[in-house]
Amino acid sequence: MKNERLDITPTVGLLALLKNMRYTEWYALGEFVDNSIQSYRLNKKVLKKLDPLFKLKIKIDIFSNEITIRDNAAGIGHDRYAAAFETGKPPPDSTGLSEFGVGMKIAACWFADKWKVHTKAIGETAYRLVEFDINRIRERNITTLDVLRSPAKLNTHYTIVTLSKLNHKPKTTTVTKIKEHLASMYRHLVNKAEIDIIVDHKSLRYEKPKIRTSGYYKEWEDGIVKKPKPIKWYKEFEFDFDDMPINGFVAMREKGRVKQPGFSLFRRGRLITGTEENPFKPEKIFGQSNDRRQQVIFGEIHMDDMPVAFSKNDFVWDEVKKNKFITKLHEAIQFMDKKKSIDFIKQSRHWSEDLERDDIREESKKGLEQVEKFTARGLEKATDEKKKVVPLTTKHEVAKDREKGRPFPVSYLGKEYQVQFTYEYDPNAAELYDIQVSSDKKKIDIFLNLKHTFASRFFTTTNERNGFTIFIAYLAVCEVHLAYKEGVKEISMIRNRINEICQNIPPRT
Repeated sequence: MKNERLDITPTVGLLALLKNMRYTEWYALGEFVDNSIQSYRLNKKVLKKLDPLFKLKIKIDIFSNEITIRDNAAGIGHDRYAAAFETGKPPPDSTGLSEFGVGMKIAACWFADKWKVHTKAIGETAYRLVEFDINRIRERNITTLDVLRSPAKLNTHYTIVTLSKLNHKPKTTTVTKIKEHLASMYRHLVNKAEIDIIVDHKSLRYEKPKIRTSGYYKEWEDGIVKKPKPIKWYKEFEFDFDDMPINGFVAMREKGRVKQPGFSLFRRGRLITGTEENPFKPEKIFGQSNDRRQQVIFGEIHMDDMPVAFSKNDFVWDEVKKNKFITKLHEAIQFMDKKKSIDFIKQSRHWSEDLERDDIREESKKGLEQVEKFTARGLEKATDEKKKVVPLTTKHEVAKDREKGRPFPVSYLGKEYQVQFTYEYDPNAAELYDIQVSSDKKKIDIFLNLKHTFASRFFTTTNERNGFTIFIAYLAVCEVHLAYKEGVKEISMIRNRINEICQNIPPRT
């Protein structure tokens, strides 16, 4: 078949400059994915007619010196072929993901000095292959390229883009990020049955963060109820901004995570901004970088009519417009109810303290057997030396909000004690821990305040709390034994000094 000529005059002057753009591998690859999805959407009826079970597959293979992107979409047809390689010429339908007419060229030239496109359009009888060698084009001032045409079956359809002589070679860690980011960018598509994005032989899937369910912090704080009614911290919202509809949801993560993107901003189902590297966490909602809200607030915002930059990694808005948007967003998400009695923003400030209470209760129970095992093992091997008995102070004012663990035996220096923890939840109490000894000196009650400033600051995970509990058990048993079996005077002063020191440690900001 006779070859064609492709005029690249409007493009040639820009080609060499594109590799210096500020870009990322995942956004660049996203341009090819956008083209594939758009081709599928525009030709869905035809593709489904040929194959009722048709599924769009986009395969990205990353090698040391080459990247290939191939799809089984409808291909680049004759009527759009020349425009597809002309920079800045938008497609007839600009309401989809491919709207500027620059994506493929920018991404290809950013990635590589040499690239080629091999495509077969559905309903046509030939495939086309064209190759861009940027250095050769510049050196020879080439304005047209040969397009190889060869016969092909009428109903075959695909596009293969091959990038070589790479300017940006993805490392192993970068490939991992590419998978994570593409899964996030196309999260509303990859989990559906009709589209499969495959990177290095792995189909991408997006795992949604688990949403926190817990009581409202004010109920604990004010002592209104002992165990507040659980609330699922998730709210859908919608509002108008500059005559554009905005909708989405806001939620709290079940577990806090320092490196999380905050809000994910979408346009036409595709992520524009809000990644771990470039999070969308406005201070009006999330506070400053050390604020606890940074770890738990997340959500999605869909703004299909908002203009985007041609690189599709941000919206076109100045600081004034962005701040107006953030104010509207804050108003939309602040309260969970119409009465404005449940404040989502304030709740998110208290998640690591007040909202950890249910977790603490549950984890304390789960870790008790391990605490018992380690405590007994750690104390049973010491040697005994009897001295004069010195009594301890045994009175303790029990907190209103508390929970008892089950007693367990601890052998120490030939003496067996029954140890029982009472977990207290009093953020205002001065004492971190206290002990109470029975009249027969055989039972030790340990009162451990898990809401004490010191405990809330340094012991937040299950392992940390278990280790902390074991340590306090050691201290308590040693104190009792030293007082009643070895006659050490005023041994309780150590506990008093520990409580005093811990009380004066400032809380975490």
